Amino acid sequence: MTRHLRFTKLDVFTSTPFIGNPLAIVHVPSTAQLNQAEKQLIAREFNLSETVFHHEQDRADSTSPIFIDIFMTTQEIPFGGHPTVGTGFYLLSRAPQLETVTLRTKAGDIPVVRGTGKDNKQTVRLKVPIDFNVDPSLSIPSVKVLQPLLTNADYVNGASGAEACVSPVAGITFILPELISEDALARLQPYPSRLTIPNAPGFAAVYMFYERADGIVRARMFDGTMEDPATGAAASTLGGWLALRHGCGVHTINIEQGIEMARRSEIRVVVNVGPDNFIQSIELEGAAVQVMEGTVDI
Repeated sequence: MTRHLRFTKLDVFTSTPFIGNPLAIVHVPSTAQLNQAEKQLIAREFNLSETVFHHEQDRADSTSPIFIDIFMTTQEIPFGGHPTVGTGFYLLSRAPQLETVTLRTKAGDIPVVRGTGKDNKQTVRLKVPIDFNVDPSLSIPSVKVLQPLLTNADYVNGASGAEACVSPVAGITFILPELISEDALARLQPYPSRLTIPNAPGFAAVYMFYERADGIVRARMFDGTMEDPATGAAASTLGGWLALRHGCGVHTINIEQGIEMARRSEIRVVVNVGPDNFIQSIELEGAAVQVMEGTVDI
């Protein structure tokens, strides 16, 4: 029997339709069941960086967690920044009486609260479920060799230098090469295949960045041939790593991504670094806007 499932499509980390990072939320009622293979088929059909499956289980009260699954086109992942920001924004926009909702993900429970961004635009802020780990810096030749439009001088650590290797949670790892200019960032190209990091199972990607004089961080993320307009997990990772460089205190890092794709995204990361130089918390903030809705038949 064919099941008809509603979906909502939003653009995340923006308040402007058709900018930011697209996200599909598939609403799965309590009377419907989807297996892993079916979820993967639907995510592949949307062909977005991530698709969320929102399980509409009957909740005892408004404080009960809301179950979601997050799928890329090829695999399920335990956490994603733009899927959780987008889903939290969607749910709070439809429940004006609530100030917070809790999303239950494979990485843990994530409280999402209302916020206010630039020009009094509504945002949401969530606490990232971190298991933050800074591994020894790595030199993976393909990361730079496969960027033929960049030279040794374009990298802060040079073309052969080692780069930060950081995991925000188990199963997700980012290499963080730092560049010397926005011009160098603009010359980046996608990779022919996904990055593989030794002894780092799960998802791995390259998140290159440049920190401007005004404090704004410009970044681009590549997962093989795919470039992501906004990557909350990578932004949280980079924000945490930059905050550790600054030392003890609360640090706000504003990241702009997707500009080269004509999908400008604005991401705010707030990091609390303790006196022992240990990250106590990372919060991720952004806006979203609905652009489409419809039905998935499966």
